[in-house]
Amino acid sequence: MFELIWRSIGALVAVMGFGIVLKVPRRFLLWAGIDGAVGWFIYLIVEQTTGSMLASTFLGAVGIAVGAHICARIFKTPVTIFMIPANLTIVPGAGMYRIVYYILRSEHEMSSYYFQQTILAAGMIAVAIFIVNIILEKVFSTGKMVQKSISGKNALKTKKKEVL
Repeated sequence: MFELIWRSIGALVAVMGFGIVLKVPRRFLLWAGIDGAVGWFIYLIVEQTTGSMLASTFLGAVGIAVGAHICARIFKTPVTIFMIPANLTIVPGAGMYRIVYYILRSEHEMSSYYFQQTILAAGMIAVAIFIVNIILEKVFSTGKMVQKSISGKNALKTKKKEVL
């Protein structure tokens, strides 16, 4: 468990460094780093328990997307400020490197294997972000509709009082 926490702290530092390169405003760097560290921690836990790279990538991306949406709502900023740097931790960069490596070595079977794994991992990230966006859009739009209906009822009551 200590190793997982240590690796997550490393992910936090890496995401903050990547955020500096991407010119994320300073006041959001720590939060983007925490989002990436939490996503990486989820990835590591799921990978240890299931052994599935796809499940761990999907659930790590779900954690990152939810965290990015929460931070965006709290700080009233675009979700991408947090989502793009935080996804650094789960993007299959090593898989992309291995694809090119095995192509250059003319080992087409290995390159096609890593191509398939990389595409699946990237697809899991995209699907996770899409699902979280849809669910949270429904949740937040329902909340706005409830607030509008409540404020609409209050407006009707005040109009009735003014008439009387």
